[in-house]
Amino acid sequence: MPQFPRPLPQIDRDHAEWWAGLRRQELLVQECLRCRKQLFPPEPLCPHCHSPEMGWRRSSGIGKVYSWVIVRRPSHPWFADKVPYAVVVVEMQEGFRVVGSIDCPIEKLRDGLPVEAGFEDVDERVTLLRFRVAV
Repeated sequence: MPQFPRPLPQIDRDHAEWWAGLRRQELLVQECLRCRKQLFPPEPLCPHCHSPEMGWRRSSGIGKVYSWVIVRRPSHPWFADKVPYAVVVVEMQEGFRVVGSIDCPIEKLRDGLPVEAGFEDVDERVTLLRFRVAV
């Protein structure tokens, strides 16, 4: 069977600081400097007050599983031997929600499961958010 490269995100201008934070093993959240709403995913304009004045703040990295989906069919050949796996939506302590993978057996996932941000260095430029169960 042929080897396929792992699909990686394309880092654009609007998301560059998010990815730079993950690279430093920091979970950042974009924040509107006018109305102070926190946004994920990052946006060039605040959807609440339409301000272009956006900043970044460091998150505690602590949250709870809000929802999840079990992926049973690979979306790309690289994932063929990785299924099934979970993708989670985590509500962070600060109130925003973020999507990531999780190091947790599927059968142990539950609403409200306490988690903390973890980081997976994929290559010299990409680090992915990978949650782990909080102890």
